[in-house]
Amino acid sequence: MRRRRPSRLQLLVAVFATLLVGYTLGQLYQQHRLERQGVYRVDRPAVIRTPARLPLSGHWTLLIAGEPGPGCEQLAQELTEVMNRLADQAKLQQQLRVRLLATRPTPPGSLWHYLPWADAHYFGGVQRDELLQVLDLYPAASDNCGPGSQLALVGPDRRLYARLQLDKPERMTESLRQLNETLEPMIDKPATEPGWLDRLNNWLVQVLPQHWLSARMYQLARSEITWLKNTLIRFVSWRFGIDMHEAAVEDRFAYPSFNAFFTRALKPEARPIDSAAVVSPADGVLSQAGPIDHDRLIQAKGHDYTLSALLAGDEEAAQQFESGSFATIYLSPRDYHRVHIPLAGTLREMVFVPGDLFSVSEATAQLVPNLFARNERVILYFDTERGPLAVILVGAIFVGSMQTVWHGEVKADRIRRWQYPPESAPRFDKGEEIGRFNMGSTVITLHPPGTATMHSALVGSHVRIGQAIAD
Repeated sequence: MRRRRPSRLQLLVAVFATLLVGYTLGQLYQQHRLERQGVYRVDRPAVIRTPARLPLSGHWTLLIAGEPGPGCEQLAQELTEVMNRLADQAKLQQQLRVRLLATRPTPPGSLWHYLPWADAHYFGGVQRDELLQVLDLYPAASDNCGPGSQLALVGPDRRLYARLQLDKPERMTESLRQLNETLEPMIDKPATEPGWLDRLNNWLVQVLPQHWLSARMYQLARSEITWLKNTLIRFVSWRFGIDMHEAAVEDRFAYPSFNAFFTRALKPEARPIDSAAVVSPADGVLSQAGPIDHDRLIQAKGHDYTLSALLAGDEEAAQQFESGSFATIYLSPRDYHRVHIPLAGTLREMVFVPGDLFSVSEATAQLVPNLFARNERVILYFDTERGPLAVILVGAIFVGSMQTVWHGEVKADRIRRWQYPPESAPRFDKGEEIGRFNMGSTVITLHPPGTATMHSALVGSHVRIGQAIAD
């Protein structure tokens, strides 16, 4: 029997897939080389907004949390050796700065006062903790500037690019050299501009069977074959630098499946809730936030979409939020993947909307018109003391499913609605868990006019559940 020749499209897909795999393997090798040095690249570099007295622009800056004392004096000496070892890379040596973030002033005579490339900054405890939260540094492990501490590397464009483990001067020097090679080319390129790889990924997602691929990922993520789920957990932990200190179960291999690991619970104290504000419903990058222009929301620079399209053509629901405010939060694989309610409320309605499963990355948001109104999603309507609230869970490629705490997995082959009468509707306190993504995606919140003023200064920054994102 004569073998059938592959079509041109199949050959083209195969060629592009081979190039993509080769590029990805090269990136993984480069990242593996860095992570052997205790360095973790940030998947989506976000702009860091700091108090005015903490200068960051124009230099590569290493930030570390610590308190004045012998440990931090020893660190200053070791960093001096690092700077001396960088003499063969004059440009990097000239551009590098170190900032110690403390809650009390350094005493007279401290080495931090005399180093031309280093200084110490004193903040109130709450203000410093908020900054460390954005940087994803942990003050409890860093107060003595000793072993186990981490440093955050911020670029001249004020974006957080990497975290380094405090190590011996020779290893830290090598880490900084390698980081300089991989990160410096990124500074001159606008962070929001899609590259050729983004366009290739977007094209592949359009021609490949999205739902079939997501269904296979669904099966793979739930496999309880020990070696398979541990391999997946090990790879993702390595690839994205996932920290387990906040997890309710810190042993990553104790989870029965990869999906159980990916949707892991946190310790109860890990996410304090701001009692006076509208809080973030998820951990992730606040990619867009602000007022709704009558019925239009910003998707990305130069792209917007309508409330009606997002809410599956429900004009009555859309009218509630016209000229109100919104927030869009993107969850990367490194983030906690459960969704919490930003205000105390009572569930009124849940709507499942079938659709596409495009990636929801920043680049895709610029390449796919009406992205969030095209992708599969679950729309949750709540009644709160501030009025109506909508929380939308947007699916994406490889998001095996979305689920809520009262219903479980939400799935249908058409638009489906569930109504909840007031006498039996689920009620939630602010910050309480309401659902989760099995893999990752995006959460959008909608607020009526006059009920929430978004903190637009946070746009582009990493936020956490319970953190104030609106007044």
